Amino acid sequence: MPDLHSGKPAASIVTTTALQMSSIPDDNGSNSSNDNADQFNFKITLPPAPEDPIALSGDILALFVYTYLDHAINFLYAEATAKMDVVSDYLVTTNDPQNNAPSLPVWFDPSHLQTFGNNWLANNHMETPYAPAIAASGLAFVSISTSWLVCGYFSGAFLNKNTLECDTPNAMVITLKTWMGTACLMVLLALWSDFLWGQLDEVNALSDQARGGLTKADADYIFDSLTVLAFWRGMFNWLLGYKK
Repeated sequence: MPDLHSGKPAASIVTTTALQMSSIPDDNGSNSSNDNADQFNFKITLPPAPEDPIALSGDILALFVYTYLDHAINFLYAEATAKMDVVSDYLVTTNDPQNNAPSLPVWFDPSHLQTFGNNWLANNHMETPYAPAIAASGLAFVSISTSWLVCGYFSGAFLNKNTLECDTPNAMVITLKTWMGTACLMVLLALWSDFLWGQLDEVNALSDQARGGLTKADADYIFDSLTVLAFWRGMFNWLLGYKK
């Protein structure tokens, strides 16, 4: 009911009252809209970029030297055992009418072949020691270095706080975490390549047979890399590290 004694028109009083009522914020509506916006506001937070190029370069160099030495030594070992595998040649040529069997070593007793079976010491050299994905030195180096870089990026292995600005035990913990992820990726890669090679065996029967899993050479190469990386990271932190 407008006040007739105020001297103001009734329309002016009604309009002012309406504007004042519309200026009151709706708390419930604004809160619900903010909640809905927060629910659909997804942000992908990536780890910080690598900060220590010396540690990163040292890791790659250590893996490079380790990979090529490992494959070279295994190749030399396989070649040496193949040359010493005279028993296989003896078994093949024993029934030769011309008796062209090779001469066995002095210490070898041919009667042992009958005692332990015809497969004793036969085919004891390694022809295909590695999984297909890491059979060559180049493939193995690319695989393990890529796995190490990916795992190290997410574990923070290339940050200054985990390389030089920490004590040696903490640096070893970060190295172990990164290596565990790397080892898992390498095992999966080796098994996947072996499985894929087994599928190719069905298409091309002349290809080498699949290993059916990890070989001893695969396990030695993957798991012995921890020794090389831990030694390098430990020496790097011990010689140049400074704890803040």
